[in-house]
Amino acid sequence: MHCNKHGKNNPAYACSHSVESLSDGIERGLVFVRDENDQYNGWCGECDDYLLANGGDWNDKTEGFAKIRLLCEVCFEQLIELNRRS
Repeated sequence: MHCNKHGKNNPAYACSHSVESLSDGIERGLVFVRDENDQYNGWCGECDDYLLANGGDWNDKTEGFAKIRLLCEVCFEQLIELNRRS
């Protein structure tokens, strides 16, 4: 993928709430994993609570709440620094 800030880079996916952190600097917590393709997938604390309250599986309802967005791996690593959920 091509990132306007970091150029050609590996893709990553995060909920729209976490991605907002890159603009406003507000920490929202971040739960993340690397998938079978070694790509980052992450979601904020609010999405994690919603996911768990709705059975713990990603589906149309939980993905609709999260509004997953594509970003580059370097941007995602910035999310990790901004939003580690303890």
